[in-house]
Amino acid sequence: MKKIISVILVIAMMLCFASCGGNTEVTVEDIKARGVLRVGIKDSLIGMGYLDPATGEYSGLEIDIARKIAEEMGVEIEFLVVTPTTRLQMIDSGDIDISLSNFTITEERKMSYHFSAPYYTDAVGVMVLKSSGINSLEDLNGKTVGVTMSSTSAQSLKNYLGEGYELSFDEFEDHAAIKLALSAGAIDAHCVDTVVLSTYMDDTTMILEDRFAAQPFGVVSKLSNTELNAYVDALIEKWLNDGTIDALREANGLLPSFEG
Repeated sequence: MKKIISVILVIAMMLCFASCGGNTEVTVEDIKARGVLRVGIKDSLIGMGYLDPATGEYSGLEIDIARKIAEEMGVEIEFLVVTPTTRLQMIDSGDIDISLSNFTITEERKMSYHFSAPYYTDAVGVMVLKSSGINSLEDLNGKTVGVTMSSTSAQSLKNYLGEGYELSFDEFEDHAAIKLALSAGAIDAHCVDTVVLSTYMDDTTMILEDRFAAQPFGVVSKLSNTELNAYVDALIEKWLNDGTIDALREANGLLPSFEG
């Protein structure tokens, strides 16, 4: 009897997992029937994804692209704020359908998640305190650099500098925490995409001149959502080719995509 009950519980858990997201495919028609496209975004990156605390309005290139996708579907849009550590969890769980959140496309990530063509390509940079005496990337030798968890920035910096440099990396939950640590002198530098660094600039900091390691950002979603992925891919390709995305980039005050 106990074995039968155990089997029933396992089956129930499997059914629950499937109904709650799991590997069930979400289609464009499912989203249309729901009436809402759920999008993971950042809310602190001016020009990319930013929530104005005074007006409660979202703005930025990623916000504009997400709105256009929802408009094409004929549905409302729901923004859910993600972090570098939660965005994949929320995709896996089905809490969001797609994410536009400064998510760098890599071959390794493409094995587990679907990425559209890059709608913007940034580059990695390094921010330091003006009073630090650090004036070039070479001056980082022996220093401690702050990065976010699961970020590709640490490896990019090591690759760019090459052999002969000793670097320590401290990982943080988000970039606001890194900026606080930098201001407090707990770390020597903040390394990430330059669009992120620009958001945290103030009179005490500067971004070093060298930019490196192109960071192409794509719309990310579940691999299993093949029909939805094809639909989003087609829109991004269309808007890249007809100049729509470039116009949105310019309207949001972003530099042209990095081509170094």
